[in-house]
Amino acid sequence: MQKRLRKTFLEAIHSIKDYIDQHPLETKTISALIRKTHSQIGINLLHQGFRQLFGTRIKEYEIKKRLEAATNLLLEDELTMQEITAKCGYSSQSAFVRAFKDVYGITPGQWRSRHLPLPLQEAC
Repeated sequence: MQKRLRKTFLEAIHSIKDYIDQHPLETKTISALIRKTHSQIGINLLHQGFRQLFGTRIKEYEIKKRLEAATNLLLEDELTMQEITAKCGYSSQSAFVRAFKDVYGITPGQWRSRHLPLPLQEAC
């Protein structure tokens, strides 16, 4: 039987989720999330409540949102893979590629080549 969360805790959890949604590329600790949203909730209750409400752990949700933001960056042809890796908060390109492939099933380079429009070819 699931434990009911008090309204103030529900508001805090939603506030933290909204912050993650609005700042997907910002690397943050759980404590920092609580501070930035001025939430009055303990770390353990936040972890339990977040999972209860959204069916996933906070860090997993953050990674998913960060990689969603990465797909938008990949559409910007002028950004290198190294620049995207850094913007997404990964210390190495191999860690970024591994995380991306875990979520999307293909590498960022493969994703980019499938989603970028082909350059216009000049008429002969």
